[in-house]
Formats: sequence, C-alpha cells, structure tokens
Amino acid sequence: MRRPGPSLLAPGSRPSRPADVVSRRALIANQRHRARRFRWIRRGLRLAGRCVVAGLVFGVIFIVGSVARHWIRHTPLLAVTAVEIEGRHRLSEDLVLAAAGIPPGVNILAFDAAAAASRVEMLPGVRRARVVRHLPHRLVVLVEEREPFALVNVASGPGPRSPRAEGLLWVDAEGYVVGREPRPGAPTLPILSGVTRVGMEEGPSPRLRAGLALIRAVQRTGGRVAGRISEVDLASADGPVLYLTDAALVRLGDEAWGERLARLDGVLADLDGHGEQVLSVDLRFRDLVVLKPRALPGSADTRGAGAPRRKTSPALSPLAPRFEPGERH
Repeated sequence: MRRPGPSLLAPGSRPSRPADVVSRRALIANQRHRARRFRWIRRGLRLAGRCVVAGLVFGVIFIVGSVARHWIRHTPLLAVTAVEIEGRHRLSEDLVLAAAGIPPGVNILAFDAAAAASRVEMLPGVRRARVVRHLPHRLVVLVEEREPFALVNVASGPGPRSPRAEGLLWVDAEGYVVGREPRPGAPTLPILSGVTRVGMEEGPSPRLRAGLALIRAVQRTGGRVAGRISEVDLASADGPVLYLTDAALVRLGDEAWGERLARLDGVLADLDGHGEQVLSVDLRFRDLVVLKPRALPGSADTRGAGAPRRKTSPALSPLAPRFEPGERH
C-alpha cells in the first residue's frame, strides 16, 4: 500500500527532497551564454569601427581624386595648341575644323573627342572620322572620305529640301553624297536621273540603290554598252530607261539586267555592222527584241518610218538581231 505524502493532517510524515535550483551546471551554462553574447558585441563593434575607418579613407580618396580631376581638366598646362587634319583630299581644312568645333585653348582631356568625330562624319563626303589626342597639346582629326562613283541629277521633290539636295551630285557606291559637281564634263559612267533623294541624313532611296546596282551591271557587261549609255532614267515604273549617246532610247525592264544588257551589246554590235540606227530598243520581253528604226534623211520609202520592228528567235542570240521589214509591232 502506497504511503501518503506529508500534509497538515500528517505532520510526522517524511518530507520529499527539495529541487536544486542553483546547481553548478546551470551556473556554468549561464556564464557561457553571457560570454558568447559579449563576444558577438565586441565583434560587431570592431566591424563597425573598420567600416567607419574604410568610409573615411574612401571619402578622403574621393575628395582628393575629384579635386585632382578638376585640376587636370582645367589646367592651362594641357591646353590644345595644335590641330592637324589627316586623310582629306577634296574637303577643305577650314570646313573640317569648323565641323569639329575645337575651341582655341581647350583642355585636351576635357574636350569631347567622340562628339567632334560625330560632327565631322555628318559632312557630305565623309565616311568615317576620328579625333586622336596626342598629349600634351596636339589633336589630330583623321578623316576617311567617300570615293565618287556615280553622278546623279537630283530633281526637286516634295517636302523640306536642303540646298545641297538638288542638282548634279556625286555619290559613292553606297549612294551617299560625296559632293556637288559644279562643272560636269563627260563622266565615264552614265548619269542617273529620276531621283529625288540621295543619301544624306536619311540614307539613299531604294530607287537610287537600284540605279547604282544597274551601273555595276553595266560595268560587268563592258563592251559597247559601257561606252554608249549616257543616262539612266529611274523615274519609270516599268524599270530603268537608258539613253544612248546617239539619242536612242532603251527600255530595259526591272529584272534580269545582266542578261538584257548582254543582249543589248549584241544588238548594238549588229546595228553598227549594218550601219543602221534606231530610235528605241525594247528589251522588256523575254523572247522578243523590239526595234524602232530611225528615218534616214532623203529616204525613198518613208511610209513605214518610225514604225517599230521586231525580231523573234527561239535561241534569242544577242549577237544576231535583225530588222525584219515585213513586220510591224
């Protein structure tokens, strides 16, 4: 039988053992906790102190650097005293200097070389430009000019126009303006006409790009074609119209220019061999060459003069076109 515990009714009972609330183990654990907490506090204070010191050091460095940078960019010891232009052939030195906008005595490090190069590249006839610093006092403007490729007779178009955007202008192979031609002579390549916009700020028009591609096709063809074409009119919706040196008109169409120019070379060779002249040649048809003969002065038969004549051939050899007087188009 279980013995009852002590109570007021049974004071003679044996009391139970009291709990040990101040044991050595509990005191040691509490001391370790306080020591760990103090160590973290000391570490935090040390880290904060290091951050403050580093911030002060970086602040001093930043202030000293800013002062030094301001002094270097404004000191007269690095003022520009000489500006040289290299690579120009057609552009005047004064024009390039005015576009670069280099103030006299400007600090060589404070001057914006990239902005100056961009302003020079906006000049007509400039492909690329670069401004190079040569410490302590010299700037060199390197200019790469565009090479003239074709002469374009630019007509006035709708909208705002620049005085440089009309008249006879030289363009490079990409269609960008090289310069104006004040005294046109006899160019080695045909003149392009029917163009209302050349490559300036907005770039060359698709019509001009097509004309330049046609001129390259003429160069590849060579022969009589390269020396007999004086003008290429790009205004027609049916394709380019060629004007020959003898005032003949050639309708080329808008495709297969290489093949049709080779055919035209054969037609011209045949006409020269027979001593015949034509008013127009139509090459727009795949299996047909339409020739309109020129009326000769004093000709006995003028009834059919001016009527277009044609030749059809299964092989369409460009070396043997002929007039057939019995047919009319």
